[in-house]
Amino acid sequence: MEKNPISWEILLRSARGTLSFEEEIIFQKWLACDIQHKEYYERMCLVWSSDETTCDLHTDVTQMMTRFDNYIRDDRQVRQKKMWSYVYRSTACLLILLTVGGGMVLLQREKTRMNIDKQVAQSVFPGTGKAIILLSNGEQVDINLLADSLPYRTEEFAIEKDSGIINYIEQQETDVGYHTIIIPKGGEYQVKLSDGTRIWLNSDSQLKIPISFVRNERRVFLSGEAYFEVVKNDPKSFIVETDLGHIKVYGTEFNVKCYSDEEQLKATLVEGVIAFSNDNVAELKLQPGYRLSLVEGKSEPTVEKVKIYNEIAWKNQRFCFENRTLESIARDMERWYNVKIVFDDPALKQLQFSGSLSRYDEIETLLRFFEESADIGFLLSDHTITVKRK
Repeated sequence: MEKNPISWEILLRSARGTLSFEEEIIFQKWLACDIQHKEYYERMCLVWSSDETTCDLHTDVTQMMTRFDNYIRDDRQVRQKKMWSYVYRSTACLLILLTVGGGMVLLQREKTRMNIDKQVAQSVFPGTGKAIILLSNGEQVDINLLADSLPYRTEEFAIEKDSGIINYIEQQETDVGYHTIIIPKGGEYQVKLSDGTRIWLNSDSQLKIPISFVRNERRVFLSGEAYFEVVKNDPKSFIVETDLGHIKVYGTEFNVKCYSDEEQLKATLVEGVIAFSNDNVAELKLQPGYRLSLVEGKSEPTVEKVKIYNEIAWKNQRFCFENRTLESIARDMERWYNVKIVFDDPALKQLQFSGSLSRYDEIETLLRFFEESADIGFLLSDHTITVKRK
């Protein structure tokens, strides 16, 4: 448990459903910061679910920690032995095939290379660090075209291409100039504002920011999805503007999703306080662990408790979804893999799925997951994926 900064008492009370409000916030933040935490917790619950000590309020925590850690270590050793056994068997089979079929391999080499080239040409790759900075004078800086080994620095910002961060430098100017950070489909990037606030930008998003905060507020404009870690500064309120309203921040961590093609705003609070308002809503404050949703055309938003790690999985390099429709999952996949997904039968859009997968897997891995979970298949052709019934 050295890598898991949370007490066993909180994990046990969560398994029993006896967490206090403050402990629930700690627990949810711990789950959200790393997908491995969720997997660890689920395995812990699985191990202890059939043990009567899980219902004993006087459980010996030290004994439980030792027993579970031993279980993890033994399980890892078993899996390693199985892996090496598989490697040995595979190597032996490979040597036999090379010996017996060496001539055939040589004869088929050119044909195989052609098949591989064809597959690579049609492969769909996950997103990478891509961003375009639209400067206040109209010029553009395409980060993807910059040399990896050469730093890019101006008086206003510096680009750390290796770490995928755009760092803005604090200015003493009185005039406000704006930059727009454009993240294309199949891209992602981080921005560090001049006040120290960090922003993670998801694919197909735009963020308009002042070069430096010289007025009595810190206002940014978002279209798409972003995760914010806002530096507290009471004299200068931090405000996120979207097409459906704005979010006032009081020093906090939260996620905002507002794509124009989805016609909906979603704001999920991880820590601190945020308040939503627009022409119809004066001010609605949100508690950690809750999500505010507002559909375009509706006058009132809805607020519901959610599992934070599902809402911010993209920031943690995961696709996490529980009982989500295939249509909504497909929209996220379209942006990240830069593909178009169409449905042969509109009824397939409403199929629901639950799962947790790496965002950096090849798209075929995700498609196989859906095929094994439902009676559907996929046809990939020229960056267009057709969803069909089997």
